[in-house]
Amino acid sequence: MLSDIINFTYILIFLVPFNILRYYIFRDSLRIPIKILLPLCTILFCTQAVIFCYIARQPYWEHSVTQRLQLVFSVFNLTLSIVLIKEKLFKQMFIFGFLFSVAAFIMTNANYIERLICVKFPIPFTYLYTNIMAILQLAVILPFLIKLVDSIVIPALHISSGKSWNIVWIIFIFFYIGTFLSTGNLGFERSSTLSQYLVRIFCFGSIIGSSIIFSVALKQTAENISLMEKTNMSQRQLAMEQAHYHTISRHIEETKAAKHDLRHHLALVQAYAASGNIKKLEEYINQYIKSVPEDMAIELCKNYAVNTIAHYYMDQAKKEKIKTDIHINLPESIDVADSDLCIVFGNLLENALEACKRQWELNPFITVNAALTGEYVVIAVDNTFEGEIKQDKDIFLSSKREGKGIGITSIQAVAEKYHGQTKFQFSHNVFRASVMLRLVNFTN
Repeated sequence: MLSDIINFTYILIFLVPFNILRYYIFRDSLRIPIKILLPLCTILFCTQAVIFCYIARQPYWEHSVTQRLQLVFSVFNLTLSIVLIKEKLFKQMFIFGFLFSVAAFIMTNANYIERLICVKFPIPFTYLYTNIMAILQLAVILPFLIKLVDSIVIPALHISSGKSWNIVWIIFIFFYIGTFLSTGNLGFERSSTLSQYLVRIFCFGSIIGSSIIFSVALKQTAENISLMEKTNMSQRQLAMEQAHYHTISRHIEETKAAKHDLRHHLALVQAYAASGNIKKLEEYINQYIKSVPEDMAIELCKNYAVNTIAHYYMDQAKKEKIKTDIHINLPESIDVADSDLCIVFGNLLENALEACKRQWELNPFITVNAALTGEYVVIAVDNTFEGEIKQDKDIFLSSKREGKGIGITSIQAVAEKYHGQTKFQFSHNVFRASVMLRLVNFTN
């Protein structure tokens, strides 16, 4: 009975922590609710443990049988996760290889230490020392592993770098082949020599290290892209402010000129009125109205940053003969950083303008609505488009480069920062973008 408990515990230590952690990493991409996944995993893990206990009682059992069972269980759990997780296969293979190597690292250490202890303190229970050593290692490693996953691995998985994910898992294959050629197997049972133990530790440790370095590199790349996007946005905002300044200056000069000439116009109007020449008066007034410049300094929004951006893109749209309908009701001061508002409005309007400029058959238009609704800033931008929208599942891809659209990624990052939401959808040649940002210091 005690032997069964030890064997049952041994296989659960191998299966549970790292399979559960794999589902934790992909928790936002599960095909079934967590409340169904947890009982299902419990049943499957216990079933595998019972199978292992049964086989361990058979006369043909030896350590190589454990090795093959562990491999079968690993393949089964990998296949199950591929079915239950809606994420790219190569990303799942990367996480599987990473976590499998961590499990292998821990179990290799535990088995080798058991071999050393059993020489001096032999006991009739296989895997008792292994279980103790594995649990001690898990107690130390798991907190750091979870922190590593949250801070580095998960952010790296959000990066849509297709080619990198397609080839990185091949690194694992080479290391596993190296382990097999060096030690004769991939199992975690007692190493026959110190050199075999060290080779396994080196190979599994190398996979873990390579995985971490790859994740850090991807995360750093994403941060660099985000920094470049913020820099570009700052430069665009400066250009917008300069353009807006020139527009206002021109308007002021035109207003001064109109004011200076006003007395001459009034004198002529007075003369036509005194002579009773109503027809001439009407013609002159109509001509004067046509000569008055359009009021380019109309205020679209009380918030200076948003007003500047909206003006800039409205002017650009008019130059391209794109119809605009802009209604932005935001106060001068708001509990959302101007830089974040610039990122959201700038990217939404830039994407809309670029989509309209690529149209040849439709009558392009851009509609913007934004307002404070309770504790949220709600923004909606609609625009026409022609052609195909590039998508990878729920991810919108850039039309200018390979991979996920940087503009949409930046918008989603701001929404996440303010505990808000984003929604992008399209139908009948109209693309609709919606963003909600929660106010930082909202009070009723």
